[in-house]
Amino acid sequence: MKLFSSKNFKPYSKHMMRIAIPIAISGVIMQIQSLIDTAFLARYTTTLADGSILTGSEILSAVGNVFFPYLVTISFIWSIGTGVVVLVSQRLGANDPQNARKYANAGLKYNTILSCLVYFFWLFLGKKVLILLGVHEPILSVSLEYLRYMSLELFYVGMATSVYAIFQGVGNTKPEMYVGIFRSLLHIVLDYVFIFGHFGAPELGVAGAGIASSVSGLVATTIMMVIFLTIKDFPFKTSFKSLITTPIKPYLKVLKVGLPVGLEDMLWNVGNLVLAYFLNLISAEAVGIYRLVYQIECTPCYFYTGLARAVTTIVGQKTGERKLDAAKESGLIGTFYTLSFCVLFAMSFLVFPKQILSIFTPDLALIQKAAPFLMITAFTMMPRAMNIISGNGIRGYGDTIWMLATQIFGIVFIISLSYALMFPLGLGMYGLFIGMFSDETVRCVINTIRFYRGETSIFHKAFVPEKVMLDEA
Repeated sequence: MKLFSSKNFKPYSKHMMRIAIPIAISGVIMQIQSLIDTAFLARYTTTLADGSILTGSEILSAVGNVFFPYLVTISFIWSIGTGVVVLVSQRLGANDPQNARKYANAGLKYNTILSCLVYFFWLFLGKKVLILLGVHEPILSVSLEYLRYMSLELFYVGMATSVYAIFQGVGNTKPEMYVGIFRSLLHIVLDYVFIFGHFGAPELGVAGAGIASSVSGLVATTIMMVIFLTIKDFPFKTSFKSLITTPIKPYLKVLKVGLPVGLEDMLWNVGNLVLAYFLNLISAEAVGIYRLVYQIECTPCYFYTGLARAVTTIVGQKTGERKLDAAKESGLIGTFYTLSFCVLFAMSFLVFPKQILSIFTPDLALIQKAAPFLMITAFTMMPRAMNIISGNGIRGYGDTIWMLATQIFGIVFIISLSYALMFPLGLGMYGLFIGMFSDETVRCVINTIRFYRGETSIFHKAFVPEKVMLDEA
C-alpha cells in the first residue's frame, strides 16, 4: 500500500508507460508476426531431392536448430546496445547532451561494423556449428537454406540495435512502435508470398521465411535512420558526416557497459544451445516442441520487456541525477505492473494450453505433447519477469558486471540440473522445464535483493572502479 500512496507513483507510472507501451506494442506485434511465421512453416511440407517428404514439425525442427545458435550472435549485438541506452540516459539525466550524442554516434558506426563481421562468421562456419550441435541430414540441408537468407540481416543489425537504443535512452519509443508495426506487417505479407509462392512469386519454403525477415528488417532500419537524422524534437542533433567521422574512443566506453550485457546474453543463449543439444539426444521432434513453446512464451515477455527497458532508462536518468531512492522506486513500480501482466498470462496457459497451441499448429499429436510444457512455463513466468525487471534496473545503475556474474552461475546451474533431471533421473523434456523454473527462481531472488541494495556491487567496484556517469567522454 505504501507504493500506491507514494507521491511518485502516478508521475513515475506515466513516465514508465510512455516508454514501455510503445515498446510492448512493437514487441507484441513482432511476436505475433513470429508466431504467424511459425504457423506458416508448421503447415508447410516439402519434398526433398531423394523423394522423401519433410512435414511441418520437421521443418520447425530445422528452423529451431538455426534459431538458437543464430540467436547467440544476434542477441550479443543487440545487448551491446544496452551500453548506448545506459550512457545516453545517464548523460541526459546529468544534462550533458553533447556527450550523449558522442555515445549515440559511436554506437551506430561501430556496432554496424561489428555486425557485418559476424555475417562472415556464419557464412564460413555456419554448417560446422550446426553439425557440432548434432543436426543431421535431411534436417541439416533445410537448416542451412534458412540460415543462408536469414543471416543477410547482419549487414544492418548493428545499425538497427543502436538507433533503437538511442531513442530508448532519450525516452522516445514511439518511432520504434510505428516502424515495428510496419515491419511486422511487411514480414507477414512477404512470408505468405515467398513461403507458399503466392501472387506469381516462386515457392521458396524456409528460404522464403529467411528472405522475408531480412528484407522487412532492412526497410524498417532504413526508416528509423531517416527519422533519427531528420527529427526536430530531440535532445541532440547529428548528421551523416558526424557518424562517419566519429572516433572509436566513445565506443570503448559503450563496450565497457554493453559488452558484459552482450556476454551475458551470449552465455544465456549458449546455455540454450546446450539444452537444444540435450533435446536432440532425445529426438528431433523435441527441438520443435521446445521452439513452439518458447515462441508462445515470448508473447507475454514482450509486455514486461517494455517495462523492463523503461526501468533501464528511468534508473539511468535518476542515476545521472544522483537520485538513488527514486531509481529504486521506479524498479518497484515496474515490478508491480509486470507481475500483474504475468498473472493473466499464466492463468491462460494453465487453463487453455491446447487451445493456445492449436492456433499455431494443426498437428494434434504435437499439441498433446507440448501442452504440459506450456503449463509448466506458466509457473516459470513470474520469477523470470521479476528477474528481468531487477536485472534491467541493475544495468540502469551502470553495473553490468553483476548480471554477467549471475548469468555465469545460472548457466552452470541450469545445465547441470537439467542434465541430471533429463538423463540420469529419466525425466526427459520435463527435466529441462523443471530446470528452467529452478534457475529463474534462484536468480530472481539474488538479483532482486541486489537491485534494492543500491547502485554498486563488489563486481562493479572490482571491474568498473569509476562511476559510469562520471566518465569523461
